[in-house]
Parts: sequence; structure tokens; C-alpha cells
Amino acid sequence: MKSVLKKLTIACLISTMLLSLAGCSLFDSKSKVYSRYIISLLDINYKNISKDYMTLTGVSFNDAEAVYVANMDYQAHNLMNYYGVKEVDDGTILSEFYYLAQTLFSNAKYEVTDVIEDKETGNYTLELTIYPLDTLETTYDQVVSYIENFNARVDEGDFNDTTEIEYETEFAEGIIEILKSTADNPGYMDPVVLNIPIQPSNDYYYIADEDFLEIDKHILYIRENSETDTTDVESVEGEPIEDVEDAE
Repeated sequence: MKSVLKKLTIACLISTMLLSLAGCSLFDSKSKVYSRYIISLLDINYKNISKDYMTLTGVSFNDAEAVYVANMDYQAHNLMNYYGVKEVDDGTILSEFYYLAQTLFSNAKYEVTDVIEDKETGNYTLELTIYPLDTLETTYDQVVSYIENFNARVDEGDFNDTTEIEYETEFAEGIIEILKSTADNPGYMDPVVLNIPIQPSNDYYYIADEDFLEIDKHILYIRENSETDTTDVESVEGEPIEDVEDAE
């Protein structure tokens, strides 16, 4: 086969698993309910922690797990796209990136550090602190070196007699091995503080789609984030969440 050179792609590592909660606890204050809402939303998407999500929404375990599976599948494709890995086999490469994504995002770190109420409007804003995973950054130089060496082999004709599946699989396995070295025990970049408004709508509340995308952009640090354009990313809009009318 005629092998093509590999390169890192300036990609948009954005998840759009914005799926709503339905229901609330009237025994907690609005500050607590809103904090639970955003943390449970992130927990189900990145860590498959479903207990609070199921309690607040009333959804089944299978429905909650489906949110997580969809997000990990999306993240796996994003990682493959970022590293220029093609899905050319029967799904083996995708499966490996899926399990890699599970390991990586299970270490996602975030917390609500403040809840701010606008006394005039009664609206709330959550101060969310995110500690971006540093796996892609700490392995960046190693990946670049690997790609350069791989391309040198391409130039030397090492892959002239291989199939596309063999070629893509070997390249993918090298990337995966590098990322595995830190995926299960990552460090974190400097914290990022985001102000996330709670959007009221009659008897419901939610966070805006663009705010969720902004959160997701910082969960996993990539140095191209500042140059990434998210305007063309499709989103899965969730339904709003029932408001906490009787909470104080």
C-alpha cells in the first residue's frame, strides 16, 4: 500500500453529551440542588457515577449508563481524530481508544467552589473549578517523536507491503501505549475557574449548551484549545430540569 505520513491534528476535543436532569430535591437549598445538578451531570458523562443522577432524574440504571457509553464513544473518536488514527478494522482500534478514554476521564477533576445568587433577579451562577487532565500535554513530546520516527519508516518503505489495516493498527498501538503510561495516574494543569449560569425557564432550570461545551473543553488539556473553533460542533440538547420552587 502507499502509506501516508502521520501528523497531529488540531482537533476539537469536545463532548456534546449535554443530557438533562429531570426532577429535584425540595429538601435542599437551591445552592445545594444546583451544585448537585452540575456535578451529577459531569459525573455520569465522565465517570459513570450514576447514583445521584438516577436519584434526581428517576431514570433507570440502563438509561444512565447509556449517557456514559455515548460520551466515551464520542471521546474515543475525538482522540482518534486528534492523533490521525483511522477506523479501518472491525472496531478493534476504536475499542482500544474507548477503554483508554474510560481510564483517562475516570480521573476528571472538578468541583463547585461557589454559588452566587443575584439578589435582584434571583438567578444563580455556579463557580466551577476544573483541574484539566495533563495526559496529552505530558506525552506530547513523546508522541511527536514517535510520529517523526514512524514517518521516517514510511519514507524508508517499511510499510510498502502492508495492508491499510496493518499500517493503521501499528500506528494506533504506538499512540495507545504512550498514552497508557500516564492515563491511569495523570497529573493536572493549573485550575480553570468558570462561571456557569443556571438558566431558569418557567418551572425548570438548566445550563446552556455552550456552557457545557466550555466545561468539556477544559476537562482534558490540549495546547491547541485556544485555537479551537467550536462553532461547527453539533450538540445534543437536553430537556430543561424542574426548578426548585419551594427550596430556600
